[in-house]
Amino acid sequence: MAKISIQKPTDQPSGKVRLLNELRVNFNRADLDNFRIIVAFAKVGPLLRLQQDIRNWINNGKTVEAIFGIDAKGTSYQALEFALANFNQTHIAYSSGVCSPTFHPKIYLFTGKDKAVAYVGSNNLTVGGTETNLETHIKFELLLPDDNDILLELQDCWDDSLQIARELDADLLKALLESGLAPNESETRKTAVGQRIRTAKKPQPTFPKLKVTPPSAIPKENLRKPKKKKEAAPVPVPEKAPFSEVSTIAVEALVIQIIPHHNGEVFLSKTAVDQNPEFFGWPFTGKTVPKKPTNPAYPQREPDPIVNIIVFSSSGLPIISYADFNLNTVYYEPKSEIRITVPQDVVQATPEYSVMVMKQAEIDQPYDYDIEIYIPGSEQYNAYLSACNQTMPSGGKKVARKFGWL
Repeated sequence: MAKISIQKPTDQPSGKVRLLNELRVNFNRADLDNFRIIVAFAKVGPLLRLQQDIRNWINNGKTVEAIFGIDAKGTSYQALEFALANFNQTHIAYSSGVCSPTFHPKIYLFTGKDKAVAYVGSNNLTVGGTETNLETHIKFELLLPDDNDILLELQDCWDDSLQIARELDADLLKALLESGLAPNESETRKTAVGQRIRTAKKPQPTFPKLKVTPPSAIPKENLRKPKKKKEAAPVPVPEKAPFSEVSTIAVEALVIQIIPHHNGEVFLSKTAVDQNPEFFGWPFTGKTVPKKPTNPAYPQREPDPIVNIIVFSSSGLPIISYADFNLNTVYYEPKSEIRITVPQDVVQATPEYSVMVMKQAEIDQPYDYDIEIYIPGSEQYNAYLSACNQTMPSGGKKVARKFGWL
């Protein structure tokens, strides 16, 4: 008889039950050998986090098949690029025209000879959908052949969805990118100069605040330095290339330990800038104005990024808050350092090795980043510190700082 359990909305952001972890467990089961995904939206984030599990699964002769919707431009080029290179079969569902319906199912189905596991609910294949959003799914654990009737209904959803889908190939992938139906993730989150309308942040009503455990970090092996030459638009990878890297790693947030200086400067990581230059608006096009004419000018980001800053106490409560702060950002060339300048009360309230989370705003927001600073001792500090999976040069300090990407 089927065992049925339900993921409650707050289970995922709190870290209690996350779909990403559920998928990883099933990828490592010996009694399951086929995985099918039917989702409305897909982004590359979860696929990067599961890449090693998927690699092991495929290398063991098992299969992965997917049907991805592309309505509302919710599925990215990078997700489709990954699927085309690594999955056994991928289909695209899309409808256009007046009163067109939206392809909106979310089903994850693992099957084996005598067992099956399915998740049916609201979870899209995105970082939010698999780790941090308030989602709900019903989990079915089936014993076969006793529960064949349920399995057949789930499999019918696959066959039914294929009626309005076409198989993904290199030509279709290129057409989806060029038409904008599968947007490039790095473009949709870009904070290039001049793209934002600089208006003050409007007051918002307050709601109960949920303590959210951050998503897992992007594996550091997926991050690489960009090429020095300006690259053209991504070229679709060949079909079934063996676990090819995606063309661009789109990130949402930098998580970094900081040591504020008395003058308000906070040093970021040049390594992080090299890994994701678009995130920082790099290279900088402006120049500083030296106080002394004889001093050199250094590259500066122009205009200053607009940020919202919140500092949290060791008990997890907000103690300092700034909205629409102009974040002076400079590249100090002699030491190859990226420096930002924060308010003095932020410096005074922030001990060494606190964790700063710098999250890029969506393109339609009038600011560039939300910055949250967590002081050692808080639950959130420990949660975000676990996402710092790269170590920076110590710079003479006894303990080197760390950083990571979400």
